[in-house]
Amino acid sequence: MKYEFVKEHGKLIEKIVIDNEPKWVYVQYTKGNLEKFAYTLKNNPESTSHIVENFMEGLPISEELKTDVGRFLATLNTSNETNFQAFINFLVQTLSLHLMVGIALALSIYSGYQLGTKLDARLVIYPGFTIIGIFLGIAIGSLLGYVMMLKYLGTHGEKGKLPPVKIGVKKKPETGHWPIISVTISDIREAVRLFAADLPKGINRTILIKDDYSIDFEQLAPYLGGVPNQPFYMSKETFTIYEEMEKDIPPLLDKVQKAVNLFYKVNKTYPIRPYDPLYRVNYHQLLQGHYLDSIPPIDFYFTDYDGLITDQKPEKKLVGG
Repeated sequence: MKYEFVKEHGKLIEKIVIDNEPKWVYVQYTKGNLEKFAYTLKNNPESTSHIVENFMEGLPISEELKTDVGRFLATLNTSNETNFQAFINFLVQTLSLHLMVGIALALSIYSGYQLGTKLDARLVIYPGFTIIGIFLGIAIGSLLGYVMMLKYLGTHGEKGKLPPVKIGVKKKPETGHWPIISVTISDIREAVRLFAADLPKGINRTILIKDDYSIDFEQLAPYLGGVPNQPFYMSKETFTIYEEMEKDIPPLLDKVQKAVNLFYKVNKTYPIRPYDPLYRVNYHQLLQGHYLDSIPPIDFYFTDYDGLITDQKPEKKLVGG
């Protein structure tokens, strides 16, 4: 559910948007040209209130808006409402089960009593068979109740369980801190893929990338089961992932990719060196059109995906192929 809080300061509009969903929380703050946002999966013990309060720390939020959000957070009790509804459902299911067991037990005892009294009347040894019939009814009723309980726990109870967590997603440890782990770049790629698949529509994986192009592992940790013992970096344009020794490549890649995109938008063609079997980006065309202000120290190459470039040197291609 989405909530908006707005304050007008003359011509300046200040706004906080909180989108609180069962599996994730999205918070956005805007004030004039300033815009900050955060997206957090609910796979840790933090409450929505705690997530929003952490997000607001350090932002130039006015006291009026902070007060409005604080009042909202004080009344927000999604977790308790969910638990209460689950408790009600469990209570209804349990009462129904107990009622069925009780009826089965009562019918069994009554049937045993009736059978015992008839035998006693015929054999004139009252109350021998009546007592035996009652105990037999209790035994049969208890057995029926036991079978019902097994059926309830084995089938109906399974339906009431929450769906299993997706492979790769783990809960935050009770200590509140993720362990330091050793991972490969392939592990990072897979974790980012799973993270992106869980994102709501309209939000992409760029929220994982910090200003220095390093990956925010506090968000990715649930998919890895911990925080890597070394940083990894990602391009904001192509989402290519790099290790620390290549951390200078993502900003260069993004700069050239933006220039290529703008060149294509204006010229309807890509800046490729003539007769180049490797499809290298033609820096001279980008410089002549003022799409770049300097020649990058490394070559970039066009991939098989329209307009996307890479630093990885490809195998030779047939020109025009």
